[in-house]
Amino acid sequence: MQRTCIAVVDAAHARLFLFDRSAEATGLHEELVETTDLVNPARRLTQGEQLTESRPGSGRVGTRGFAYDDHRGARTDELDRAFAKSIAQELQRLTVSPQVQRLILCASPRMLGELRQAARTFERGGLEVAEVARDLVKLTPPELRERLGEYGLLPA
Repeated sequence: MQRTCIAVVDAAHARLFLFDRSAEATGLHEELVETTDLVNPARRLTQGEQLTESRPGSGRVGTRGFAYDDHRGARTDELDRAFAKSIAQELQRLTVSPQVQRLILCASPRMLGELRQAARTFERGGLEVAEVARDLVKLTPPELRERLGEYGLLPA
């Protein structure tokens, strides 16, 4: 039996799958099962909603028209890092079994970088890691299976 763990991630949503393929007396048997569905609720908010203040007039600009930097980009980066870390913890749990021989990470290039940093926690000998710099979160399991087959990451 071949077992592959698949993580399909964007900044707000992560879906984790296990793909099993085995040769049985009746023929080849494949199963793609979604095991975990993680949501990053903070990233579903707009930046304004994430950083609003309750004081009246806090969004005013001075008389000269100068605005100040409220570090929105840094806040977004921190949210992405924290979400990638929680995904890596769940992947650690799924890939600890020696039956899992392969891990496929599918994410946008930016989120893939965050996952790569967080993924160092579950590296082990014999676990092959493949990366796809594409956002495939919205695909159904059969569509995901087909797309990964097209990329040569799963058997045709």
